[in-house]
Amino acid sequence: MSNICGKYAFVGLGLTKQGKLPEYTVDELATQAILLALEDSGIQKQEIDGYIYQPGIGGGPTRSAPIRNAGIPARFCWELQTGSASGISTVIAAIGTMEAGLCQACILVHATSAASLGTVASKDGGSKITLAARAPVGGQRSTWGAYGYFGPVAVAAWIAQRYMHLYGLTREQMGAVAMTLREYANKRSDAIMYDKKLTLDDYMNTRMVVAPMCLYDCCLVNDGAVAMIITSAERAKYLKRDPVYVMGFGLDHSISQIGQSPQAIWHWDGFMTRHAGKKAFEMAGISLQDVDVAEMYDAFSIFLLSQLESYGICGKGESGAFVAEGNLKLNGRWPSNTSGTGLSWAYLQGFAHITEGIRQLRGEAGECQVKDAEIAMVTGLGGAAEPAAGSSIACCILGRK
Repeated sequence: MSNICGKYAFVGLGLTKQGKLPEYTVDELATQAILLALEDSGIQKQEIDGYIYQPGIGGGPTRSAPIRNAGIPARFCWELQTGSASGISTVIAAIGTMEAGLCQACILVHATSAASLGTVASKDGGSKITLAARAPVGGQRSTWGAYGYFGPVAVAAWIAQRYMHLYGLTREQMGAVAMTLREYANKRSDAIMYDKKLTLDDYMNTRMVVAPMCLYDCCLVNDGAVAMIITSAERAKYLKRDPVYVMGFGLDHSISQIGQSPQAIWHWDGFMTRHAGKKAFEMAGISLQDVDVAEMYDAFSIFLLSQLESYGICGKGESGAFVAEGNLKLNGRWPSNTSGTGLSWAYLQGFAHITEGIRQLRGEAGECQVKDAEIAMVTGLGGAAEPAAGSSIACCILGRK
């Protein structure tokens, strides 16, 4: 698939309301998103012959139920799970099936009822991770758990503690990530945190989840769904919306490095994204300097900081100061996460970031719109290996012709 640059495009986007939505089942949310994507694209139901979905947190779609509800006669239905690298991975899988001639248009879906199901609870109505710190990695007892190493937030805390030790990262700098993304969300009426301001005092004085990760370093937990339709660039010419093209993509996994020796894990201080980024940019035929807007995976503030360094956007140990200087804002050097994404808009795992990348290139980001945006970089992380120290890496370049 070395020549796919610009050969396939997103032509439809369907997004439900995000938040706590106990009045809807997860299948109803997924069906809503699919119908909205069909309406957005103008494509006919019978033209959608592929369906790929991620299970989601706290229960995802019931297999083919959403497409049956929507009346879509897909030829194949795939469940794909690699954590928050799944969004980009579904794009890669869809393109692979179209390249092989197995389908002509594919719908990609993420839906969750995590907030309403109470899978992850919190004092503020299910909108923030708290119990994630208490769930053993892999859902079972382990030696790691005996030492308090529970869940994704512990991974984040480990990285953050090591960054503080090695590079002098401060809590104020981590707070700059949370505040920057909250400022974006405060300008987006569909964001869960639209009307909730965040100050440095708020950040510094809130409770810890797993030190040094506080409440505002952790992503939202919510109900909601998104559906995206991808098809050939040739077919896209005749549809309703301006297409957003897939220019390149790449994958990697940090286990390839931290699994090299029993001691390597203890020296791990960030994500290994080199191969994923290199492949994505080579396929797209561009460099970092060509990127107009980025949507980088942010389940935790330190994840975004780590990626700024691993992708070469700033030097090692420099990401805290880079964000504190305002470089993620619209007038900064690297406008990023422009909806507020996982920390402040809504958490749809890696699908939230593809969603915002598409909206930016369509010019639909309102007050957060990057002027004349033509190239968007989207990233995902997930699919951790025990003890959640390894992670799948996904990078995708989107473009507007």
